[in-house]
Amino acid sequence: MDISNLRIGIIHSLIGKNDGVSIVIDQTVHAIVHNMGIGLGNIFFLAAHSSPRFNAKTDEVFWHKNEMQKEIISTFCQEPAADLDQRIHKEAMYAKKVIANWVEENNIDLIIAHNTSHSYNFITAVGLGYYFEELRAEGIIWPKQMVWWHDSYFERDIFANPNKVIQKYLKYLPGTYIDGMAFINHQQIELGKKVFNKYNPDGMKAFFKNRVVVVPNTSAIEWDYEPNCDDNKLIAPELERYNESFWKDSGLLKIIEQKGYTMDTTELLLQHTRIVPRKKIETAIELAFKLEKKFSGEGNKRCIAVIVTGHSGDEQNYYKKWLQEFYEELLEKNPGSDVVFLMSEGIILSHRDIIVDKKYYQFSELPGLFAAAGGIGTYFSEVEGFGNNLLELISYGVPAVINKYEVYKTEIEHLGFKLPAIEDCKVSQKLVDESYRLLTDIPYRNQVVKHNLKVLEDKLGHHIIAEKLSPLIEDIFTKVLS
Repeated sequence: MDISNLRIGIIHSLIGKNDGVSIVIDQTVHAIVHNMGIGLGNIFFLAAHSSPRFNAKTDEVFWHKNEMQKEIISTFCQEPAADLDQRIHKEAMYAKKVIANWVEENNIDLIIAHNTSHSYNFITAVGLGYYFEELRAEGIIWPKQMVWWHDSYFERDIFANPNKVIQKYLKYLPGTYIDGMAFINHQQIELGKKVFNKYNPDGMKAFFKNRVVVVPNTSAIEWDYEPNCDDNKLIAPELERYNESFWKDSGLLKIIEQKGYTMDTTELLLQHTRIVPRKKIETAIELAFKLEKKFSGEGNKRCIAVIVTGHSGDEQNYYKKWLQEFYEELLEKNPGSDVVFLMSEGIILSHRDIIVDKKYYQFSELPGLFAAAGGIGTYFSEVEGFGNNLLELISYGVPAVINKYEVYKTEIEHLGFKLPAIEDCKVSQKLVDESYRLLTDIPYRNQVVKHNLKVLEDKLGHHIIAEKLSPLIEDIFTKVLS
């Protein structure tokens, strides 16, 4: 089958933003256009919020932080309000109407629904479920639906005991009228089987044999790293003039100058993730204090700066405040310390912009800035579906130090990246020593950077998405499950 003429609709709360799912969506679009031969004009987006792009429709009903969604999340495992069932149904019916109009307006053949197995997209999932229930009841088999499973409500302890109203709708997360499914790691397949076994056991064996793929997170390398032959010169993307002012606008320059340092005497640790508890940003702060002692012990006094480029507010808002308090406690325990901790979300967007003389920096570009300044990345997550932001660090030439989370051990470690690591987020002296070497030994750092870029290019480039998706999409449209 020639799939190049298919019209594909992509649904998620956010499109073109800084969250991991948005990043995967853009990676997928890149693969669909450049590796699968489907024109960009044949791709349509439906979201709550989107960066500027063609063929994008937005509606607040899909926002994972609207008032309805907030109530669903906050009362998921608690006694629900008396009218919660009625209000969920009403919102989902509206979402169904928006979806139906969008499909009809754009003659969509295949809907790719992202993360509809997660409670944060509850209304979206139920609306889609209503839509496909109605179509299939009328014998209509078009459009087809593929679900991209990034996360799910039963992968999180906080959603372990849903109330009776929530339970009524769980059959729609992600739903039973699904023609294909993509997971981001192999462990999730067993979780998917549990859902199907509960809500749609008929044909489950054939579905999971013929209509399921695992598509790892991928990353493109947008710069040419091969020509660099000078071992004593940092391998990094060419620094763009727009980003040169980041150090000043973030407030870092003023802070380090007040301490008597310059950028040349400051070591940078980039935490290129959202500010949520499972990212274990406190481990990066711990590392910074231990690194400062290492530098001082080597007679090479430095300011150590931990800079977070992701946003807060998605999960447990107290964590941002707690991190600041944790940092200040370590300052008290280490008088005279020159460790800096900055959360820079106030000047970072998913795209460059200038609003009323305030300059905003593009989230995805910032690793290149840190690479050019000789910084390293910190990635001490406890839990990840795969590791999008880790791959982004590697793709820009930032050597990273990590915590070995479970999916890393099963899905990434065997690929052969050189990533100094700890387990259980316990900062070891070995990690401190390896971090120090990456910051001070340029020839060694360059070897690590080149090696990781090569592994990324060979084993996790965007071509992987096309290699996985193309056969699945062809089967969705040409083969009947038996």
